[in-house]
This record gives sequence, C-alpha cells and structure tokens, in this order.
Amino acid sequence: MPNLSLGPLSDLTHTRYVIHLSDGKRLVLFRLPSIETSQGRKTKNDSSDGWSYYAMEAECPHAGGPMEDAQVDIEDSAYIVSCPWHAYDFNVETGESSVGIKACTFPVDVQGEIVTLTYGDNVSVVKLEPVSEEIKLKSPCSDTLPSAETVPASQPATAQYLDENATLCDWCAHILNTSNAEHKIELTAHLFATFTSREGSSSPMTIISPGTVALPEMPPREKLVEVQPGKMQKPGRGGTLKSRIAMLHALANIELWAIDLAIDICVRFAEFQTNPTSTESEKPLPRTFFHDWLKVANDEAKHFSLLRTRLEEMGSYFGALPVHHGLWESAERTAHDLRARISIIALVHEARGLDVNPMTIAKFRAAKDEESVQALEVIHNDEITHVTTGHRWLSWICQQEQTDTVEVFRSNVRKYFIGALKEPFNRDARAMAGMDARYYENLAY
Repeated sequence: MPNLSLGPLSDLTHTRYVIHLSDGKRLVLFRLPSIETSQGRKTKNDSSDGWSYYAMEAECPHAGGPMEDAQVDIEDSAYIVSCPWHAYDFNVETGESSVGIKACTFPVDVQGEIVTLTYGDNVSVVKLEPVSEEIKLKSPCSDTLPSAETVPASQPATAQYLDENATLCDWCAHILNTSNAEHKIELTAHLFATFTSREGSSSPMTIISPGTVALPEMPPREKLVEVQPGKMQKPGRGGTLKSRIAMLHALANIELWAIDLAIDICVRFAEFQTNPTSTESEKPLPRTFFHDWLKVANDEAKHFSLLRTRLEEMGSYFGALPVHHGLWESAERTAHDLRARISIIALVHEARGLDVNPMTIAKFRAAKDEESVQALEVIHNDEITHVTTGHRWLSWICQQEQTDTVEVFRSNVRKYFIGALKEPFNRDARAMAGMDARYYENLAY
C-alpha cells in the first residue's frame, strides 16, 4: 500500500489531528511523547525529537464516538486511548481492546523529516485538521477585544494562582470564589493541565485539604445584572443579529455556571464514600473521578471562551444583557447527595442541552452565521461526553451499592427537579451518552 505524506515534522505541533481522506474516511493522528522500551530501540513511528506518531480510525467501533477527544493513558509501556462516550479502550498501535472489539489502526512512518501514513490505493490526504483544546483567553494585545465603547470601564487585574502545595480542594474553592469570568476560565484550564500532568509523575496532586475550605453559598459574579429565570427576556428566533446575540449570551451564562458546577462536584463531594452493602464495604471516589470532572470543567471553560469571543466579534460582550442563576439553584437542591447532583445536573440539564442544541444550530445556520455554528457544534459534541461522564459515575456508584442506576436516577428527578421532562428528546445523542429511553420516558411526578 502507498505511503501518504502528512507533512514535515516542523508543521506537526499539535498532539492530535483529524486526517480527512479523499475517500471520505476520517482518521486520527496522535503525536505523543516517545515511551522508552526495555530494548531502547527506536521504531519507525518515532521522530528524532522525542515524539511518536500513531493513526487510527476517527470513530469508535463501538458506537461511533469521536476518538479525537479520547483520553490517553499509558499501560504496560503502551499508549491506551479511551473513547469519551463509553470509555471503550484501545491500544493506539494495535487497536486491541480489553472489551473484545478492535479498532483499525494504520502504520505511521517518520522518514527523515517527513511523516507518512500507510493506507489504501488511489486515496489522498484532503486536509490535516488540528484538534484544538485551546481556551481563548483575553490578553492586552488580543485582536478580539471589543471596542472601548462596548466594554465596561474597569479591566480585570491578573488572575491569582495558588502555590504548588495547594490541594485540589484548595484550587476548587479558589475558583468557585473567583468572581471575574476571565480569571475563572484561566484558572480552570491551569488546574486541569496541572492535575493531569502530575497524575503521571511521582508527586500527584493531593485531593483533600488538611483543614476545611471556604465554599461560597453561590459563586460570585462580577458586573453582571441578575434576574429571576422566569423574568428573562425571550431571545427570539435567531433571524436578527440582536436575537442571535441574545441566544449566545444566554448560552455563555449557562457555560459559565457549568464551570462552577463541575468544579463544585470535585470539592463538595471529595470525601464521598459509597454506602456499604452486605458484601462490600464503603469505597471512596477514585482519582479518575476528579480527572473526569476537571476535564468537564475545562471543556466548559473552552465553551464560554468560544461564546464570549463570538459575542465580541458580533459587536457585543458578555455582561451586556441580564443573566440568571437557575442552574445554581439546582446545585443547591442537590448539595447533600452526589447521586442527586449527577442525576439533575449531568443527566437532566446537560442532557436537555443535547435535545435543544440541534435546533439552535439550525437557526444559526439558516441565518448563515457559520462562525457561530462552528462554535455551537464544538459545544454539542463535547456535551455528549459530559452526559457520558455523569452516566458513568452514577453507574459506578450504583454498582458499588448494588442498586439500579435507572431507578436511582428517576427517583432523584422526582425529588429534586422542578418541572417535567418533556419532548423533544434527542434520542440518538442520549443513547450515545448511555441514556436509553428507560431513563426519561414516562417519568411522572
């Protein structure tokens, strides 16, 4: 089979790329630090500057999850990638999985300074698309800053960082008490990156603080006008610029609260233990629980930054319109129980986002606002993984406690969710996240 050029090493600076091929197929290229083997041999996919390159199919063979968003771990001196939807794991070089199915992988060869891919005949590379996790932070030289006429007079000072001895709970409390939105997203990204990098080191971040941490009754907001959810002005149908700005502003507010909700679940329930059963003693939360929810928080920070940037490109800014704190009211109602918190926040509110996102995207596409469409599609795809995270951890708790996940979810919705679960349901997206119709259909109050 022929070798397809993916470009020179100097051009490959991201850790992940989606490879678009002329036959319509999509692959994922992973650029990962080389792992030293006991033999110390350099393989064909290793570069001279310490990187190894791997390629595999872009859709998980289980249910089509986006492998470009996979979590990467090292097991037995090999890279293992886990699908963000249902956590199916695959050896990125061989495609082998612990669950018995196999992903298609493709040989990558570093020939001098050129990276090549072995694939089928009569196929060419159409595009190599970097997968970006970049959060769009503001800076004094940013060309996306709104004009002086549209920005509130006071500009924020720099974000305050904690020292290297700070625990995860210290950081979470600090972020929850941070009122400036720009500082919040910057600190959230820093915490996720730091926690993740230290997980593979000899000094992983300590989770629980030796003393108590001060959590706010409600995370403060800087220079925002707040109203009750029922008094929010309707944003319209998206046919006008004013209407689309209102819709994006409302979504940005949701994403900002979503950062706090993901951070809060880490610190509020840091000492959670499952209820003992006749055969199992209580269990604390594993460290992967905190990694998963910090990943959610980092995604929400990215989402807010995308929407805030888009608002400024459209001539507005975040804070130009009133906001509500309805999501935090749900957090207050579930502050006593992790099972209830996951059920309401992740599996009701986040899942509802999956239901309405396609309709919102369609409105922006009809208005030929492709820049907003691109941002909204990133958000929608990420939110499937967030519902998956909620489903995975509620299922884990119920498995330890020998209870039925569906019944625990439905019971919590009846107790703590105000309103009704109504059509339309995005059944396909919900199913991708692990929620079949048993969870939400015929849920009476």
